[in-house]
Amino acid sequence: MQTKPSSAITPTKSVFQSKTFWGAILTAIAAISPVVAENIEEYQTTGKIDPNSVSQVVVVLATTGLTILGRIDATEPLYTPNGMPGANKPKAE
Repeated sequence: MQTKPSSAITPTKSVFQSKTFWGAILTAIAAISPVVAENIEEYQTTGKIDPNSVSQVVVVLATTGLTILGRIDATEPLYTPNGMPGANKPKAE
Protein backbone atom coordinates (compact mmCIF):
# COMPACT_ATOMS: atom_id res chain seq x y z
CA MET A 1 0.00 0.00 0.00
CA GLN A 2 1.46 3.32 -1.03
CA THR A 3 0.83 6.43 0.99
CA LYS A 4 1.13 10.01 -0.07
CA PRO A 5 3.71 12.21 1.61
CA SER A 6 2.05 14.33 4.28
CA SER A 7 2.67 17.48 2.23
CA ALA A 8 0.56 16.03 -0.62
CA ILE A 9 -2.51 15.42 1.56
CA THR A 10 -5.19 18.02 1.13
CA PRO A 11 -7.44 18.68 4.11
CA THR A 12 -11.07 17.72 3.55
CA LYS A 13 -12.58 19.40 6.61
CA SER A 14 -11.82 21.93 9.28
CA VAL A 15 -10.44 20.72 12.60
CA PHE A 16 -13.52 22.34 14.15
CA GLN A 17 -15.67 19.76 12.35
CA SER A 18 -13.75 16.92 14.00
CA LYS A 19 -15.50 14.89 16.71
CA THR A 20 -12.07 14.06 18.12
CA PHE A 21 -11.25 17.75 18.54
CA TRP A 22 -14.49 18.57 20.33
CA GLY A 23 -14.32 15.39 22.39
CA ALA A 24 -10.85 16.36 23.57
CA ILE A 25 -11.95 19.92 24.39
CA LEU A 26 -15.04 18.79 26.32
CA THR A 27 -13.06 16.14 28.19
CA ALA A 28 -10.49 18.77 29.18
CA ILE A 29 -13.24 21.09 30.42
CA ALA A 30 -14.85 18.28 32.40
CA ALA A 31 -11.50 17.37 33.97
CA ILE A 32 -10.42 20.93 34.73
CA SER A 33 -13.69 22.42 36.01
CA PRO A 34 -13.75 20.68 39.42
CA VAL A 35 -10.09 21.50 40.05
CA VAL A 36 -10.60 25.16 39.17
CA ALA A 37 -13.73 25.41 41.33
CA GLU A 38 -11.89 23.84 44.26
CA ASN A 39 -8.95 26.22 43.80
CA ILE A 40 -11.21 29.26 43.66
CA GLU A 41 -12.91 28.22 46.88
CA GLU A 42 -9.57 27.50 48.58
CA TYR A 43 -8.14 30.83 47.40
CA GLN A 44 -11.15 32.70 48.75
CA THR A 45 -10.77 31.13 52.20
CA THR A 46 -6.99 30.86 52.56
CA GLY A 47 -5.55 33.20 49.93
CA LYS A 48 -3.38 30.34 48.62
CA ILE A 49 -3.45 28.12 45.54
CA ASP A 50 -2.50 24.44 45.71
CA PRO A 51 0.45 23.82 43.33
CA ASN A 52 -0.66 20.19 42.85
CA SER A 53 -3.97 21.39 41.43
CA VAL A 54 -2.14 23.68 39.02
CA SER A 55 -0.01 20.76 37.85
CA GLN A 56 -3.18 18.68 37.29
CA VAL A 57 -4.56 21.39 35.03
CA VAL A 58 -1.26 21.58 33.13
CA VAL A 59 -1.24 17.82 32.57
CA VAL A 60 -4.83 17.83 31.28
CA LEU A 61 -4.10 20.72 28.91
CA ALA A 62 -0.90 19.07 27.65
CA THR A 63 -2.58 15.73 26.94
CA THR A 64 -5.51 17.50 25.29
CA GLY A 65 -3.08 19.39 23.09
CA LEU A 66 -1.35 16.16 22.09
CA THR A 67 -4.70 14.56 21.27
CA ILE A 68 -5.63 17.49 19.04
CA LEU A 69 -2.21 17.45 17.35
CA GLY A 70 -2.59 13.73 16.76
CA ARG A 71 -5.91 14.38 15.05
CA ILE A 72 -4.50 17.20 12.93
CA ASP A 73 -1.46 15.13 11.88
CA ALA A 74 -3.48 11.99 11.08
CA THR A 75 -2.76 11.05 7.48
CA GLU A 76 -3.76 7.40 7.21
CA PRO A 77 -7.18 5.83 7.63
CA LEU A 78 -7.65 3.80 10.81
CA TYR A 79 -9.78 0.78 11.57
CA THR A 80 -11.32 -0.40 14.81
CA PRO A 81 -11.81 -3.96 16.07
CA ASN A 82 -14.95 -5.73 14.84
CA GLY A 83 -18.00 -4.86 16.90
CA MET A 84 -16.79 -1.36 17.77
CA PRO A 85 -17.89 1.86 16.05
CA GLY A 86 -15.79 2.81 13.06
CA ALA A 87 -14.40 1.12 10.00
CA ASN A 88 -13.44 -2.56 10.31
CA LYS A 89 -10.14 -3.96 9.09
CA PRO A 90 -10.31 -4.73 5.35
CA LYS A 91 -10.69 -8.44 4.55
CA ALA A 92 -7.59 -8.46 2.28
CA GLU A 93 -5.21 -7.73 5.18
